[in-house]
Amino acid sequence: MNVPTKLTALAARLMGKTWAHESTEQLAAALDKQIEELTEERMPEHLAGAASLSSAAAYQPGLIDLRGDAYDMAVYLDALTTTAVALGDADLADALVEAGEFAHELVARLAAAAHATIPAPAVPVANAA
Repeated sequence: MNVPTKLTALAARLMGKTWAHESTEQLAAALDKQIEELTEERMPEHLAGAASLSSAAAYQPGLIDLRGDAYDMAVYLDALTTTAVALGDADLADALVEAGEFAHELVARLAAAAHATIPAPAVPVANAA
């Protein structure tokens, strides 16, 4: 989405208005374009940031931030699910439940990754058995 389009969409949301694609083809094209733009804009930044990591502990701040973003996404999906159920849109609610479960699983996996940055305590050989 270019800057004028982003500004127009923001202004519409602030006024309580939204727009939606009218066909699966339009939606698929918009989703593809979103990924292409994000890849182009963010991939170099992410690669550079990752290249600067020098130890397992250096991953922690990013993983903690990413987990927070994932949790926010999971909670938002839960809220959307509640609304879809209230509106009686069972198919949408089912899709949102599945997405929400995946998002909550992502939160747990990011926590596990963060924990993996802590070195395991050394176990003396005599106690290892």
